[in-house]
Amino acid sequence: MTRSTDSFVLTSLLNGKSFQAREIRRVIKLSLIYLAITTALLGIFYHMMLDRVIKGAAPLLFVSEDTQLINETLPSLSSVLGNWLLVMMAINVVLTIVLGIYITRKLGAPLMAIKRALREMGAGNLDVKLRESDKKEFGELAMELTQALRSVREQIAAAKSEIEAADRASHGDSNLEEFDQALRNCKLALDYFQVDTENTAKAA
Repeated sequence: MTRSTDSFVLTSLLNGKSFQAREIRRVIKLSLIYLAITTALLGIFYHMMLDRVIKGAAPLLFVSEDTQLINETLPSLSSVLGNWLLVMMAINVVLTIVLGIYITRKLGAPLMAIKRALREMGAGNLDVKLRESDKKEFGELAMELTQALRSVREQIAAAKSEIEAADRASHGDSNLEEFDQALRNCKLALDYFQVDTENTAKAA
């Protein structure tokens, strides 16, 4: 009896859109193609071998006992293919599991780390950093993400600084020109971020 968790895992594997599910499906497809090709080659080689044996024993085929002896000595094609399929399916299962684990850990983990970093950025944490182990497989992507975070932090820090300057100017003895300059600098820092206000309003 199949447990609900097992059916959920199978469903997510067959229909999932995550990186791991797509790669595991790709590995399974390649394994099935390899199984089909090797089975077809085995059938061809079997018939070639059988043809050579029969040609070599052609003078003896006039005797019914010799024909029966050859049939008993040579395994049938169905038994050969059956055993071959069992062995190759076992090998393919092992290879699929090994490759699936490799892909999930080697490639999936860095992608999940980047996804986690982007989620934290969306939550307002701009101090998120990728571990060195997360940068090995996707070093260029991690470098671009780190550079983007640095630029965002710099612009936000500049905007905060100008807002504080404008606040001090509004409560101090500074003149109106200094206040306006602080606001212009703040606007300049915020203009770094390109936001489609129309689409943002529709999404909200």
